[in-house]
Amino acid sequence: MINEDAVLETNQRFYKAINDQNLMFMKKLWYDNYRSLCLHPGGQVIRGYDSIIQSWQDIFSSPDSMEIRLENVDIVADTDLAWVSCEETFFFISPEGVKTSKACAANIFKRVNDTWKMVLHHASTLPDLSMEEDLLLR
Repeated sequence: MINEDAVLETNQRFYKAINDQNLMFMKKLWYDNYRSLCLHPGGQVIRGYDSIIQSWQDIFSSPDSMEIRLENVDIVADTDLAWVSCEETFFFISPEGVKTSKACAANIFKRVNDTWKMVLHHASTLPDLSMEEDLLLR
């Protein structure tokens, strides 16, 4: 039996780990395997559990804070594999103020001993349509 709620809960925990900058929690979410993949917006492909965790450690060590909010979350699940697609809105908070950007993400999870583990996170920055709309109105 496929429990989509369990997959969605794991996906939510992934974003909570990001928002809380909780590396220990992030480590528990990822599948510890050399084939796991991560692609941060605008970044290179990161292969393997250790490299992925190092990338999160680097992100979390930034003096600025970041929050991600999700929209349009969708799930497709099978017995041992599931993927979640969503739109991410980033809020980068620094002494200079708040900057936002949007990305589209695909998160793939594998069931390992009745626990869903992330095997892929791929987020791509979406274009800033407000700038394009502004140009069209001129």
